[in-house]
Amino acid sequence: SISNTYVAHKCKPALSYLVKSSPQQQQCPGCEYPTMPPKKVSTATKTNGGLSKKKKSKSTAAAAAAPPQQTSSTGLSIFVAVIAFFALGVLSPPSFHAVRYVTQLDLSSSSSAVDDEAQSLSTTTTLTNKLQLPPNTPCTSSNLANYIHDTPVPGLHIVCIDSLLSDAAEANPTLRFAFFQNAIRPKLYQRKKLTASGTTKHSGGVDVGSIDWNKVKQLMVNELKLTPEGPRQQPWAVFTPLGERIVGENDVVSNEQSSIWKNKQKSKKSIKSNAQIVQELASSGMVLVFQGGNWRWPGVREGFQRTVELSPKLDFTTTNDSAKRNITIETLSMTPLVVSIKGFLTDQECDHIASAAEPNMKYSGVSLKDVDKGKAASNWRTSQSAFLRSDNDPILTAIDHRTASLTRLPKVHQEILQVLRYGTSEKYDAHHDYFDPKDYRSDKNTLDLIENGKKNRFATVFWYLTTVKEGGETIFPNYQNKPLPRGYAYSDCDHGLKVKPQKGKVIIFYSLDARGQMDPLSLHGACPVIGEDDVKWAANKWIWSGPMGFTADDD
Repeated sequence: SISNTYVAHKCKPALSYLVKSSPQQQQCPGCEYPTMPPKKVSTATKTNGGLSKKKKSKSTAAAAAAPPQQTSSTGLSIFVAVIAFFALGVLSPPSFHAVRYVTQLDLSSSSSAVDDEAQSLSTTTTLTNKLQLPPNTPCTSSNLANYIHDTPVPGLHIVCIDSLLSDAAEANPTLRFAFFQNAIRPKLYQRKKLTASGTTKHSGGVDVGSIDWNKVKQLMVNELKLTPEGPRQQPWAVFTPLGERIVGENDVVSNEQSSIWKNKQKSKKSIKSNAQIVQELASSGMVLVFQGGNWRWPGVREGFQRTVELSPKLDFTTTNDSAKRNITIETLSMTPLVVSIKGFLTDQECDHIASAAEPNMKYSGVSLKDVDKGKAASNWRTSQSAFLRSDNDPILTAIDHRTASLTRLPKVHQEILQVLRYGTSEKYDAHHDYFDPKDYRSDKNTLDLIENGKKNRFATVFWYLTTVKEGGETIFPNYQNKPLPRGYAYSDCDHGLKVKPQKGKVIIFYSLDARGQMDPLSLHGACPVIGEDDVKWAANKWIWSGPMGFTADDD
């Protein structure tokens, strides 16, 4: 089987600077978990009292303008309308109006927002403006097309959330949910409702924040079959469609009505009020749930492109538009998940990284598995490398923060930057970046580092610092879930997806899947540089599934 083939592989990128007992260790300063900024309020037009008004649909306007009908025909019309309402509510995909806190998803889509709004079936959501809430992404057909996959993605789920209004002065706040388990369209759309207990008075808006988050959480667990946090399982988490984390399975929930989002503790568990959590979910409209607890850019399909905003830091509240820039993320592979971003680094930044690392370049080491103890690293890896800290280097610090914005994970999840140089014929055989606990049973330091499998390398952000004319590709032998050929050698560069080095380009490939489990298909290697005058300079950031403290998350 494929999995048995992987076990035969020998080596792992070195972690000597992370292992406490190593004489070559470079201690990494401890740091606090990042203080997350307040949520951004969209610049949508305000209405009286900070509340959005319900819009009359075209059908309502037409009905008002129509001449009076006879009683019998009116009764028949009402009957047909009621039947149609329930039929659409169960059998049709959810499609909601854009509301207050609107931002248009800058994603590849052939459908216009106007068409989607005209086809919308639900009432307009109204939310109080007491909290800073994420922008709304209605579950229109064009927006769903940016997240729905052709084949199931275990561990990635899409949830559409709609606030239902009532004309009554006193009404129970109600949220309606539609679930897309494993990011695919279900054969039959079924919606679930949650209504707050008791009666909540409102003035012009629905106080959805009074709905119990624990009930929402239990509904998600039941409908999406979510696995609770365990010895080797990170807690699941909920995100906006652009990767802003809303809440996690075991986040601390306060009894306060307003947000006390401080997040000074050294864990991922944030402190929010019940009201803020539920109102953020309702405001977002569409949310993504990751069983593994960390954001992964949904691949959708090969060749799919989405344009997103990058901020200088992982900050969804930045109002300085001049500090932002748009990048296009392209899916190169679904299995394993590999995405590409051109122009992530400037030529000047590429040259700065290579120049800063060059005096310290040494032939690379590897972290040996139990079965390979005592063997030379050159059996698999012949490149040179150096680790660069960002301390006192504003260029490297800026790139660290930009990488956090790209991955939607705080900088404290990053390892120290590794810089690589491959000369003619130098290479790195195919390997995995994650650490399989069963391969390190006699290595207490590695087992402690990964907490016996609770944490691991989640993703690799790989930067190309030079363009290579011939050779030097990054190869993924199991591209499109294909098994390795009989007699496969891990130095083989003839089978799989090959990504050519292009200066300034970055690729992200994920070592853990959406469930947070090790993905054996993430096997990858570096093909030999062929040209006599070619030198491949590259660098990478390993991103972990939990806060590690290798890199300080300074502000």
